[in-house]
Amino acid sequence: MLKKAAVIFLGFIMLLTLTACPDKEQSDQQKNMEKIPNTMYKASNELEQIITLLGGPMFSGRDSIEQMKNEQLQMLLETTQKYTTGTYDKEQILPSGGTEKGEQQQKEGSKSEKQGEENAQGEEQDNTKENGKKNEEGQGEEMQQEKGNDSSSEKDKGGQEKATEQNIEKENSGEKVDSQKPESEENKSFQYEDSLFGIPQWHDDNWKMIKVLTDGMHFTWNNLQPELIKKGVSQTQIENFNKALAALSQNVSAKNIMAAQNSAFELSQALADFYSYYKTDIPAELPRITSGVTGIHFSVKQNDWAKAQELANQLQQEFAKLKAGAEDNQNHIFQMLELSINDLCSAVYNQDSVLVIIRTNLVNSNIRELESKLSQKQE
Repeated sequence: MLKKAAVIFLGFIMLLTLTACPDKEQSDQQKNMEKIPNTMYKASNELEQIITLLGGPMFSGRDSIEQMKNEQLQMLLETTQKYTTGTYDKEQILPSGGTEKGEQQQKEGSKSEKQGEENAQGEEQDNTKENGKKNEEGQGEEMQQEKGNDSSSEKDKGGQEKATEQNIEKENSGEKVDSQKPESEENKSFQYEDSLFGIPQWHDDNWKMIKVLTDGMHFTWNNLQPELIKKGVSQTQIENFNKALAALSQNVSAKNIMAAQNSAFELSQALADFYSYYKTDIPAELPRITSGVTGIHFSVKQNDWAKAQELANQLQQEFAKLKAGAEDNQNHIFQMLELSINDLCSAVYNQDSVLVIIRTNLVNSNIRELESKLSQKQE
């Protein structure tokens, strides 16, 4: 009996040990997980704002985009209501097809015509007497006017020559010259489409906001570098980020939109590589996918479809790695991300710029949802 009891007791202990092993392994894995430095999150947030202001994709979750959609619809509705009520207040359309203002103008015109005919009969008699005197005086005045016109034309020519000389001097000195010239290609690129993700009008405040964020990134980067050096990030990678940040500052100061977009994309690539040095529940492929989406968005804006297709191929490769390493790659959020990436690549291969702009924002939204879920799991 004692032997049987001992055997049963030992078996019970072994069973408890085996069942406790998975929990122990999970707790050990959680202990081994590293924390991303706050300075890296700050650099990512600043760069995302810069990318969006430069006409790139947004980096918001579905709730934020839904709220933005409702706000835009409300604004459009209010604008439409103001427009329609304003036009009906000014002119009320009559059943005959005319307006109240039009009928009043016609009545006033008929009255003035009758008065004009009566006055004309009385004035004809007076005019015949004065015509003789006016003809004599008119000949003298015409002579004086011809002399005045000659002198005024010479003055106008001299004034125009002085104005052109002043404009040339202002251009050489860097001052703005007020002239009605057609919009340059650079200004045209800022007229984004009116859509959920478009910026209707470009203002100088956009450049100011980008410059403030870019200047702030230099301070964030200076704070982040020691963390990366301790982590073993190569000097080449650090130099790549440093050069891209310096180029972004120069291009923003020069207000060169395409060069600034390219520099911001290079920064996103360098920053995505830094995440691979940290072991977290958020896979390193996700930042690379986000960077690739940014590059596709900018390439399509610049009508560089060859580069967009190259980045789309890289995007599919990164997602294949992500799917192979994911524990649960059949959940709803992961499937939404997979479908949105496939749809984006299809739009790129078909060179459909409208769908590309929509789907880059959709992919980023799904990435945000997946990151949020994985962060909750880590907590």
